[in-house]
Amino acid sequence: MRKAVYRWLERNRWAGDAALATAFLIVLVIEQRATYGTSYRMALALLTAFPLYFRRNFTEAALVVSIGVMLVNLRYISEPTVAIGLVPIMVHASIAYAGNKFWGWLSLVVGLAGSVLAPLRWGYAGESPFLQVLIALCAVVVVAAYITGERLRERNDFVSEQLAALTERTRLLTIERDQRAKIAAVNERTRIARELHDIVAHSLSVIVVQADGGAAAVEKKPELAAQVLHTIGETSREALSEMRRLVGVLRSEGDSRTTQFAPQPGVGDLSSLVEQVRQAGVTVTFLTTATGRLPQGIDLTVYRIVQEALTNVLKHAGPQATAEVSLTESAEVFTVTVTDDGRGAAVVSDGAGNGLLGMRERVTLQGGRLTAEPRQGGGFMVRAEFPVGVPADPRRRGN
Repeated sequence: MRKAVYRWLERNRWAGDAALATAFLIVLVIEQRATYGTSYRMALALLTAFPLYFRRNFTEAALVVSIGVMLVNLRYISEPTVAIGLVPIMVHASIAYAGNKFWGWLSLVVGLAGSVLAPLRWGYAGESPFLQVLIALCAVVVVAAYITGERLRERNDFVSEQLAALTERTRLLTIERDQRAKIAAVNERTRIARELHDIVAHSLSVIVVQADGGAAAVEKKPELAAQVLHTIGETSREALSEMRRLVGVLRSEGDSRTTQFAPQPGVGDLSSLVEQVRQAGVTVTFLTTATGRLPQGIDLTVYRIVQEALTNVLKHAGPQATAEVSLTESAEVFTVTVTDDGRGAAVVSDGAGNGLLGMRERVTLQGGRLTAEPRQGGGFMVRAEFPVGVPADPRRRGN
């Protein structure tokens, strides 16, 4: 109940101050009517209670008015009255609620001065022991009011600092959340850009090679036209399907109900990829000793590495080039190697193209290491190594 009352008084300062001031005024009026009841003393009682009506909302002004009121009381009232209760109340309010502690110190000094002057004004100057006791009692009341007000101010300052710290923490957390969202969006755009590059570059390379080859062979071997067009059509449909899936992800804006997810390609789809490149006219050998199940991220990365490397073979290795795709694994490392004996090493070895850049990004994201360099004697080699914990299988198969 007490805490609830304190909280209400803190939230409703005007009402709380008015309640205290009115109660103080009633006590003053009752006292004056019971003693003298003169008009000027009744007016002085009203004036004494007046500063209490705004002691917390306009503390500095209330203190100045209180000092003036108590000087008037000291001048015209020659005996102790309830009005002296204004002093500890305003000392407490000055240190607890004033904007600057200077007002608290001022109220303490004035209150201690009044603790000496008031007993002297009341006529106790000739009663030495009683005078000293009365002065000490008044001073103790003033100091006690100051100390309790200071403790309240420290508690309020602590609460304000905690609220400010909480507000700042909330602001920083909001900024961090927004930054994470932006980073996630950038990462997603980068991932989609890599996917688009890999899909479009590979598919268009196959289509270009098939179209060029078909145009060159159509006069000599017309029967090849149907096969070439079939390969172009299949490659185009696959690329279009992948493009639609990625565009669907972009348009969905995170709504899983409108996004159609398709299985991502992996190591198990490399045979189809190699066969597609073979149909484009490149002799590709596919060897693997890896039979363990790879994590999904590495599985997709291996497929994209092979896809991009074979795309570079189609674009840069030249006619009659051959390539080899090799997958090996040990207890700690999974390795994918793509080599060719073509003449395009100088074109792609600088690492400045989007293809090699995308491969490096993919491999780095999976904690692996990528090597892309020309081979001695001609050709190019791409090797990616990934740390994995799958056991090796000595069986070897090739096609």
